[in-house]
Amino acid sequence: MTCKKRRTNVCSQLPSRAALVLWPCSFWACQELKEQLREPLGLTAETPLALSYQNGSRNSVKKVLEEKQGLAEQGVEDGACVTVKVDAMEVRPENSFLRESIRNNGGNSYYYAHANEKELPPELRYVYGGDPIKLESNTEGQLEAEKAAKALTHYSWADEGDFVCIYVSAEGEPEAIEAAKDGDVKVQFEARSAELRISKDSKEYALSLRQLEGEIVPDESKHRVSAGKRVTLKMKKKRTVTWTRLQQSK
Repeated sequence: MTCKKRRTNVCSQLPSRAALVLWPCSFWACQELKEQLREPLGLTAETPLALSYQNGSRNSVKKVLEEKQGLAEQGVEDGACVTVKVDAMEVRPENSFLRESIRNNGGNSYYYAHANEKELPPELRYVYGGDPIKLESNTEGQLEAEKAAKALTHYSWADEGDFVCIYVSAEGEPEAIEAAKDGDVKVQFEARSAELRISKDSKEYALSLRQLEGEIVPDESKHRVSAGKRVTLKMKKKRTVTWTRLQQSK
């Protein structure tokens, strides 16, 4: 059932599927709104009604409407959702099952994540105007950079106890090793990945290894350039276990 008013658009949910349109005034008290609901719904004066409201969306904090206070006075805003319960007594949020569970069980309550919930201020509920802004993505930029560089596909690796070593040699990648002699060599180590980039003039070469078989310690990993021979990546294992493969299966 939908209820509307000139200044505060109120939507109420009732067991009945009948539609109702009201135009209450902002100075109405909760009791007056209840009386306006009874006749079109065929409810007697003795039927208990409990009203609560939510500003913004239905995920916002639900508040009980006080009997003798005006709607605007209680903070009911334009577009608010009002829930009407028939044959029900008012249960305040602080006395709900959720809050009772948190009070009784503390950090062990199933609902503990809701312990410090706060209602969003109006300025954070909606954003108006302007064209959508595309969020920056480091991943997209990284993939584009990799496409621009020539991939290094000829390399070997070995498990050497505390370290796992990657070898890019002149026999497999002669152009890259030549560029590494007096070009720019950059290596980035992360917990489960390693990236080698070699650049000189307008040429760039890249080896990107993701989803490594095990975790490594970036701060204790290093690389070495043997001029004209090879580039070696020496990755320190986080756990000293034997690697049977370099990368995990995709």
